[in-house]
Formats: sequence, C-alpha cells, structure tokens
Amino acid sequence: MSGRIRVAALLLTGLVVQATLFTEIRVQGASVELMMLMAILAGFHGGPQRGAIVAFCAGLLQDSIAATPLGLHALVFPPLAVAVSSLEQRMLRSTPATDALALAAATACGLTAVAMAGQVFGLATFDPDTVLERALVVTAITVAVAAPVNRAVRWAVTGGLPPDIQLRTAES
Repeated sequence: MSGRIRVAALLLTGLVVQATLFTEIRVQGASVELMMLMAILAGFHGGPQRGAIVAFCAGLLQDSIAATPLGLHALVFPPLAVAVSSLEQRMLRSTPATDALALAAATACGLTAVAMAGQVFGLATFDPDTVLERALVVTAITVAVAAPVNRAVRWAVTGGLPPDIQLRTAES
C-alpha cells in the first residue's frame, strides 16, 4: 500500500471516529482532538515537510465537520506540525515521559492557537479562564488516547520513506 493511500485512509478513519465516537464522549464538555493529535504526530514521525502536508489535510478535514470557517484548523495545524518536528530533532534523549510532555505541550499550544485564530476571524469571544481549563482537559484526554494513534500515524506517515542510511567514517 502506498504512503499516500495510507495517509488518506488514516485521515478519513480519524475523521469518522472524531465525528461519531469522540463527539459523544465528553469530559466537562470537551472531547478528544483526534485530528490535531494526528497532525502533531505526523510532524513528529514524518518530518517538517511531510508533517505539514498531512497536518494541512487533517486541518481541512477537521474544518469540514466543525462549525468553524473552512481553513481555520488548516491554518493552525501545519505550523504546529513543523514546530513539533523541529523540537523532535533537537531533543537530546527521547523517553516516553518526555514524549508525553511534548505531546501535551503541543496539544495545549494548538488549542490556544485555534482559539486565537478564531478570535482574529471573529468567532465567538473566549474567556481566558475557560480556555485554560478547557485546554487542560482536552490535553489530558488527548494524551490518554495517543498510544494507539501514535502507532497508526507512524505506520501511515513513514510508509514509503527510505530507510536511514548510516555512514561510517574511516578510522585513522
């Protein structure tokens, strides 16, 4: 299966799960941001270029089911994926704990960026206290479902990439 078909299947499956299952499961009025999670993980596993493309597509799909102007999430998700990719390349040591903290920080930043972009484009004004509380709840439940999504995104995004080439230096 080619990499593009894998990504398309992943994003469409994520969209259906977001629109059906996760809209019904809410914690304090907030639900899992599955498409944002996929965008963040695409940046982590696919690098800045592939991550930005997958994140843009995920943002457009999110906009198709959300009550927001078309392109709002597509405006926020690609820079978020590129930032996560850049951060991942600069991390000295990657452990599950640091990966979870980085995912939580990226999710909170993404939610805040979507709220601010919505404010710029004239969507309903937001209360900073409510946004912080909602961002914390959404971040917690999104990180909780990240493990299986991580495996699926890695399978889809890295499909078709060439293996890493290890260069040996001549020893003197």
